[in-house]
Amino acid sequence: MKRLFLSITKGEEVRFLGHLDFLRTLERAILRSGIPAAFSEGFNPHMKIALDAALGVGVAADPIYLELRLEGDLTPEEVEARLAPQLLRGIQIRGVKEAAPEWPKLINYLNEDCYEAEGPVTGVVDEAQIAAETARFNGLDSFLYQRVTPKKVREMDVMPMLTEPIAVRVEGQRAYVDFSLLRTRAGTVQPRDIWKLLAESFHMPWTPGEFVCRRCGAYHREGSVRLTPFDEAAFPVLKEEPKK
Repeated sequence: MKRLFLSITKGEEVRFLGHLDFLRTLERAILRSGIPAAFSEGFNPHMKIALDAALGVGVAADPIYLELRLEGDLTPEEVEARLAPQLLRGIQIRGVKEAAPEWPKLINYLNEDCYEAEGPVTGVVDEAQIAAETARFNGLDSFLYQRVTPKKVREMDVMPMLTEPIAVRVEGQRAYVDFSLLRTRAGTVQPRDIWKLLAESFHMPWTPGEFVCRRCGAYHREGSVRLTPFDEAAFPVLKEEPKK
């Protein structure tokens, strides 16, 4: 059974598809393409396909990584040629790579997401204040944020989840925030949390709920080194165990 990694986009046209709807859209495109995808066994077989992570509704991504298992022996080039014409507008293939059986699952390999959030500014823009508040936030060792949902209130320390200082800029009547979040088993803050807390606690000139977001990178990060699944150094060759 062949294992493939695909790098694709979730563009503006499909940003409001939820995780399961986006996955079903990809499954239908694969079926139309005639690619011999592998399926699980049992009374309700499922295509052996998985995205690297679930994106929030409204979050676009370039790239988003996909794992697919095949029953046939198609090359990555053949898979791309068959699949590309079947994809909806807004979904493009950036690359296809054969993956070794011993490589980890994408969901276990990737541990950092980079985002750009964007929204309209409100009121008068004070660039000096924006710079000062951005520096104040980046200088904190800890910031406890409360995410309130209908079922519960969850308190999280935001700072350990940020892998880089945030960057804020205003261009015309639009504000932009660049930030990177660490994935952890205990969960992480969401892009909407960053946008909201900056407005409510650091006086940024925008409305907490009015923004769009794009994930512009997903990486395996160790220290200052970032790797994508398509980098040559991403999965080192496993050394053979010495014979006893």
